[in-house]
Amino acid sequence: MRFPFKQAERLLDQLINHGFGAYIVGGAVRDYLLGRPIHDIDIATSARPADVVSLFKRTIPVGIDHGTVAVLSGGKTYEITTFRSEAAYEDYRHPSQVAFVSSVDQDLMRRDFTINALAMDRTGKIIDLFNGQRDLRMKRIRTVGCAEERISEDPLRIMRGMRFASELEFTLGSSERHAFRKQAALLKNISIERVNQEMTRLLAGKAATQALRLLFETQCIHVLPLLEQADAKEVLDVHFTVLRSDAERWTAFLSALGIKDSYAFAKAWKWSNRLRQQTAHLLDLLKLHKAQAWTRETIYSAGPDNANAADRVCAALGMISQSSLADRECDVRRIWEACPIHSRAELAATGNEFKQWANKRPGPWLAQVISELEREVVNERVKNETEEIRLWFKEWSTQQKEQF
Repeated sequence: MRFPFKQAERLLDQLINHGFGAYIVGGAVRDYLLGRPIHDIDIATSARPADVVSLFKRTIPVGIDHGTVAVLSGGKTYEITTFRSEAAYEDYRHPSQVAFVSSVDQDLMRRDFTINALAMDRTGKIIDLFNGQRDLRMKRIRTVGCAEERISEDPLRIMRGMRFASELEFTLGSSERHAFRKQAALLKNISIERVNQEMTRLLAGKAATQALRLLFETQCIHVLPLLEQADAKEVLDVHFTVLRSDAERWTAFLSALGIKDSYAFAKAWKWSNRLRQQTAHLLDLLKLHKAQAWTRETIYSAGPDNANAADRVCAALGMISQSSLADRECDVRRIWEACPIHSRAELAATGNEFKQWANKRPGPWLAQVISELEREVVNERVKNETEEIRLWFKEWSTQQKEQF
């Protein structure tokens, strides 16, 4: 096999020419064999971290205690890690001791899944000690060695295995399925930030529904925060592939499970403020919109991007047909373009003008009148011209004089 990682050739050659072993390892080899896009290229070597730093001009000691040095080359960053073996894991994440070794075979033995325990030398030859290539052909996730031991070292491997099943459209080996179920409770020892990262990627995979089914079948989902009573019935009918963003996918997930308090969920799962706000907004849109036709008023309030996102969530939940999405998107664009204004800032009258016309201090009345005006202008019942607005306000304030 010809060596396919052209951009990494110079790095391997530099190491090899100085007497060190060097291999492309892990996900890059896996994705190359699967014909998938390759993102990060990791290199394993017999060179010690100090050797790597001395051999390359631009380096960053990102994990030098564990043997990893980042090398900048050709506008890309490559992690070069010394062959290592690991002692027992004391905190379900980090090994208690890392020992540098001279053999790539020993290095591959410490990896999580067989499909990630692959290495390629400079000639393009594959080193495959655990039948990872066979598992790729069989579309199967298996651990390196005993599944229960690999999970007890780092229980996040349960979520990683499920995530790979989703992204690669694979299934779990029978031993792994049994071990995941038996050791599901160990996930409680893992930080929710790490679990959330894997779950978010799982929901974005092509086979998200199949991976969620595995989470339910192994009962792993029931040890996750606020999902103790989660029922598979509705969530396994969600068409996640229709959705385009993390907020859309989480919105569909929470909706299918009937979880109404997205803020409590966001807090328990330690979401970013952005994801929390986007998901809460989409859930509110679903309650208000309920898959009905969009109007100028509802699109102005939601914004076209959120309107389209809400429609995709509705389609994923089966509330509208997926085939209708293109037409609905066209309708949203047409209605949005027909709106006389697209934000409050475009109104031809400001809060200061309303205060002058009313000769009153600002208060709740001001927010009320501006909201009323937006509605009137959007529906073209009032022209967006200062004098027209002044006349409308005069009439409005007369009608509201009992409260105003």
